[in-house]
Amino acid sequence: MKNIKFVLWLIILGFVGVFLFQNQDIVTATRSFSLDLKIDKYYTPELPNGIIYFICLLTGFCIAFFLCLAKRFKSRKDIKKLKADNNSYLEEISALESKVELLQSVYPRPNETVMESTEVKAENIED
Repeated sequence: MKNIKFVLWLIILGFVGVFLFQNQDIVTATRSFSLDLKIDKYYTPELPNGIIYFICLLTGFCIAFFLCLAKRFKSRKDIKKLKADNNSYLEEISALESKVELLQSVYPRPNETVMESTEVKAENIED
């Protein structure tokens, strides 16, 4: 499995390399952004488009990570609650099983009493 992942990453990196090589003029072109707030104007330094694309990619990864982070915490909380419920149910089952064993020792099963009574009658008949 590790070899397959390694090969897949090599293929992906190869495609990225081919894309960057074939589009060098677009990737290396520089661009500056400005923000006009009517009070003050802000300008970014001139950056190559490749770096701007990379910053956008990282920003998207960060947004996706933080959006999924809340779901992860909720899932962990739900898992802990379900494990606690499961443990309490297992404890209740073991308590009920011990009660059943206690009751079976005090009150024998009906089949056992029938068997014992037939054995007693058989002994009385032989005497």
